[in-house]
Amino acid sequence: MTAALLAASGAAAVGLAEGALPAWRDSPLALGAASGLAAGAALLLLCGELRRERRAARAARAAEEADAPPPGRPRRRAARPAARAALAPPSRRDDPRAIYAYAAHVIGQSLAWEGNYKAAAASLRDVPPDWIPPRVRMLAWSHLAQWQLCAGDLEGARRLLEVLDEARAPADVRPHVRGARAAVLVRTGAGEEALALVGRIDGQRGEPPEVRQRYRITRAHALAARGERAAARAELRRVVDDVGVDELCRWLPAGGPARAAMIEVIDEG
Repeated sequence: MTAALLAASGAAAVGLAEGALPAWRDSPLALGAASGLAAGAALLLLCGELRRERRAARAARAAEEADAPPPGRPRRRAARPAARAALAPPSRRDDPRAIYAYAAHVIGQSLAWEGNYKAAAASLRDVPPDWIPPRVRMLAWSHLAQWQLCAGDLEGARRLLEVLDEARAPADVRPHVRGARAAVLVRTGAGEEALALVGRIDGQRGEPPEVRQRYRITRAHALAARGERAAARAELRRVVDDVGVDELCRWLPAGGPARAAMIEVIDEG
């Protein structure tokens, strides 16, 4: 029964991580259910893996004792299989460490949709980098940078600049990495570099619709830093006209050169 539960939970969590989340992204209720499923799957898999490793360790000890040399002839002990596996990065889709990382990411997404960016960042911040599968690592870190900024943790977001590398991201994730880097850079005095990443106008960097509002807000900060106040307000107005004031409100804790203009545009509605 336990094995069946582990198998079913693992399959569900992997399916969730790879396909279900994008389809449920617009439904907070469904996303909350997804978070519970992923967390439960991670817990079951972790417990199962611990039991498996304990059995492997006991078997290794028994084999060593059976093959022990005569007294007075010490033998170097080889690393146990479980210990060797723990040192290697995840190589299986159902590796408990990868499932744990997926679950942390999904829970962070759910918390972010509820506006709790501090908790969202905390859910993912301490996951060991090697536990996150390489093909989703840059996306996870891009989200983490955004959540930290929206929680007002500029220093935490700044530290991610060292690992947010567009060249190491899949093609469909690169716009997210560019947006995350630019959002941090524009708030740390590198407005020109940020503007180069997001472009001077919509579509200049080929960004998809899901990141366009973030690009506009970053562009507004970069333009405000250059003294182009009217152009910055125009970018912010486009955001409000497209999606309302909530998008500006969520970014207020991050600060930035256009923060005063953001408040003005929010008040205007």
